[in-house]
Amino acid sequence: MTTTAAASGIWMLPAGMGRAQSGDLTPFVHQLGWVKSIQFGGHFAAIENGYFEEEGIAAEFLSGGPGGIGTDVAVASGQAMTSDTDVEGTVRARIGGLPVRAFGAIMQKAPGAIMSLSENPLTSLADFPGKTIALPDGLRPQISALMVTAGVDPASVTFVPVGTDPGILAAGQVDGYYGWATNQGVMLQTRGVDIQIAFMNDLGVPGYAGVLIATDETIDTQPELLTAWLRAEIRGWQWHLENPDEMAELMVETYGQRGLDLEAQKLESRMMADFVPVGDAAENGLLWIKPDPFDEAIAFSVAAGELGEGEMTASDAMTQDLIAAAHATLG
Repeated sequence: MTTTAAASGIWMLPAGMGRAQSGDLTPFVHQLGWVKSIQFGGHFAAIENGYFEEEGIAAEFLSGGPGGIGTDVAVASGQAMTSDTDVEGTVRARIGGLPVRAFGAIMQKAPGAIMSLSENPLTSLADFPGKTIALPDGLRPQISALMVTAGVDPASVTFVPVGTDPGILAAGQVDGYYGWATNQGVMLQTRGVDIQIAFMNDLGVPGYAGVLIATDETIDTQPELLTAWLRAEIRGWQWHLENPDEMAELMVETYGQRGLDLEAQKLESRMMADFVPVGDAAENGLLWIKPDPFDEAIAFSVAAGELGEGEMTASDAMTQDLIAAAHATLG
């Protein structure tokens, strides 16, 4: 890796560096939350089209995946300047003492969902009792709180750890499986498995996906660099949305991990139109972020006993300033 970082984990922008006016590029490392595939296409579209270079940035994206370092830890430790998580992940990181804050969101609707076989569908929380559902530990407090609100006893559901292979659903080992509709959902569909998809947002879990985070200190001391990076990102994701098949080909041939299936990548790439340019982004521009989902996630943590009332507010966990500045200065 050709980047440098201060011992504090804070990345420094050279004096006078704004939009690319010199031949020197500022290193900027982003830790991906998963392996390099089409779900991150906009990042690599910005590299392919030179958008980062135009902003004076040498962008690098580190692959994530099973067994990899946590995205919040990568940022808090200074191993990366930014990373991606979700609303719940941001709130839980701060509860755990990591000084990270969200400043943008790629997917305005989260593709996370409970998937089930169409012959035994789970379409609402009322369908959960008596079922076995593979779910990440971090989502259980939210799901449990939602079930209680809906009059469903959480003890009536058997929750088991979730892995990365949705084959356990196809094999009938579980009744419900949590994953991304754009990833594990596509995997199941391309295997010929007929599934029902209940999005977590529709079940009542708040939030975005691909939530961009940096440390409080980086946000406070280097807003110009983060804003420049966001401008390139916005352009990259717009290009991806306008060229989904070409972006899939670039991921398979150039930027993605080895062994990606082109047809599956094309299908997932086209699906991005259902998640990225919708909701708040449709009104305010790509990668927009607002406090409401963070307020809701904090309320869940309070209800679960993880936080005291008033111990955290949305402004502790996110800022809208950088994405607003990026759109305001995007030529």
